Amino acid sequence: MPLNKEERMEKIDPYEPCPCGSEKNFKYCCYQQARIRRNSSINLKEYTNSRLNHEASKNWDNTDFKVCLGFNPEECRPLIKSAHAIQNNRILNRISENGHVYTISSKLSKKAMDADFKKVSKNKASTFFGFCDYHDTELFKPIEHEEYTGDPIQNFLFAFRGFCLEYHRKIRKMNSIRNFFKRYPQAMLNPSIITNSYRIAEFDLSDSKTGYEAFKEVYTNGNFEDLVTLNRSLNYEVEFAISSAFAVKDDLLGKEINNIFGIETEIIPYICINIFPVQNQTTIILSYHKKYEKVYKEYFEQIKALTDSQLEKYLNFLIINYTENVFFSPRLIDAMSEREKNSLLKSFQSSMQLDKRLELLKEDQFFKFNLFQQQKQQV
Repeated sequence: MPLNKEERMEKIDPYEPCPCGSEKNFKYCCYQQARIRRNSSINLKEYTNSRLNHEASKNWDNTDFKVCLGFNPEECRPLIKSAHAIQNNRILNRISENGHVYTISSKLSKKAMDADFKKVSKNKASTFFGFCDYHDTELFKPIEHEEYTGDPIQNFLFAFRGFCLEYHRKIRKMNSIRNFFKRYPQAMLNPSIITNSYRIAEFDLSDSKTGYEAFKEVYTNGNFEDLVTLNRSLNYEVEFAISSAFAVKDDLLGKEINNIFGIETEIIPYICINIFPVQNQTTIILSYHKKYEKVYKEYFEQIKALTDSQLEKYLNFLIINYTENVFFSPRLIDAMSEREKNSLLKSFQSSMQLDKRLELLKEDQFFKFNLFQQQKQQV
């Protein structure tokens, strides 16, 4: 008898595709090995913290893959580039110092997962193997070779590129879980791992595939206005840049607009965000597909009504709470106090670790930093 919806969250149905990714049914693939090794422990106690981080980094590297997410496969060229989701010459170069920027990096230990700032080359920041040479060059010409004017096709391309980075990462996260199951098949019988890792990755990937098809439909039909966009400009340059896509849980009044932890919703749609500095200004672009107006229309109206200072405060929360593909100028991070840096890093962790949130609230340090500090204008 097939599993019901609640059971399926915790168990793998014998006749669903095996979590290892073989595309065979679980019953005829890893099920017997999982049963044989059911009582075998997954013991990492002998690992040092250094080895844990080395293994995690190696495992993540092993999930990488090359694909072109351009819409016309017949135009593809064989070379898949390490493409930038955030423009290198126009944006990352502007916030970098000596060719480097900061990102937030996770550090594993036997007790928990911590975060720290990591300096990376701007040439490697926000890169992914998501486009062939032709599509990376031709598809994005309206934003690579022209100043941003708010044209619908520009809004579409900025949103699409940030979305593709996240789509690529969702596939890599699923690959990581599948590799874990291949190494430890007994984990496929662990309800906690199935619920909190595999099913979440499965839903995320399904939502991403649906999101990609929505972008493809807009591009194919040429109806770029189908992407509802809110853009704002600040009269100074921020010292960070972001290009990302994610589902928002609550609106500005605390009302839930997406049950991101539930199983009832068929699709949880994304919004796309791009924030970057230009000469003496900052460009903010927020977008969603109009087919999801029921979900996001009121939320975008709330954002639109904010003053610049209110918007800065809200985005300060939204960026760190929901995204990973954000890069900071060393000038911004170096100007922060140790207390502000600690608040930023722990606030980043708090979206995944409740204890960090409680710790920050107790210390009155929850989101007590400002990404929108106005630095000295560049000439």
